[in-house]
Amino acid sequence: MPLIGTKGCVNYNPILVKHRAERDYTHRIKQDLSAANKELTMRVQERNTALLAVRQWKNLYEDIKKEKQEVVKRLQDLQIQVNVMEHQVEETVVICEEKVNKRRSLLLELEERHQAAMTRARDYMVEQEKDVVHWQRNFSQLAALANEAIEDVPRIYERLMQ
Repeated sequence: MPLIGTKGCVNYNPILVKHRAERDYTHRIKQDLSAANKELTMRVQERNTALLAVRQWKNLYEDIKKEKQEVVKRLQDLQIQVNVMEHQVEETVVICEEKVNKRRSLLLELEERHQAAMTRARDYMVEQEKDVVHWQRNFSQLAALANEAIEDVPRIYERLMQ
């Protein structure tokens, strides 16, 4: 169908028009497919990134879970050791208290013996003082008698010599 215009005659063949329309349509489809491919590629990359992140989180979670189990096991072992140590300390405290009580009772017994010995020593000293006073009196009396006897010796001697 010829078209007549001021510039001249342009002859458009319906096949060319159809061909151009198909080419434009094909071009638009290619652009849409290319854009869709880019979009799908980005989505696949995002999904892969998300899956990788999920795997990393799962691995991290498993590692943390294992570490937690190990820590719990170590804590249980340490608690057992603490319980054993507490028991040993309690036994040691009981033994020390028994020793302290024995020493305390021994000290009390020794103190009682010491007090009894001191009392006996005081009583003995009092008796000795009494004995000393008694013997001093007796010695004084004996000395006085001896002095009288010595004074009487010359008189007796004179009587005997007469």
